[in-house]
Amino acid sequence: MEQLAFVGETDAGYYLEPPLHQDCAAYALQVCPRLHAAGDRIEVALAQTYTLMEDRIVGMTAGGELRRARFAFGDPVARHLAVLEFYLAVPVAPTRQTGPEWVANRTQSVA
Repeated sequence: MEQLAFVGETDAGYYLEPPLHQDCAAYALQVCPRLHAAGDRIEVALAQTYTLMEDRIVGMTAGGELRRARFAFGDPVARHLAVLEFYLAVPVAPTRQTGPEWVANRTQSVA
């Protein structure tokens, strides 16, 4: 089974975007001006699977900053405690490379 590709900032613990097929990730890194321009600040994390989590707003600090907490996807108690803001994809035991390095290695192995 082909590993899933997560594209995002380096050392990201989670991703707001769902995982991609590796061919799609390679294409995006080569043709998307923003991803391409980010260079080594963009990373590809490869994983066989991921865990879906919920990022919820649980309150506000005295200074007006939002307080957040992560909950397991579908936690029946979470919706009573906090407002859902994002779903988070958390890759399980990913291997990581910078975007340009990953594309270069992939291109070499195909040639």
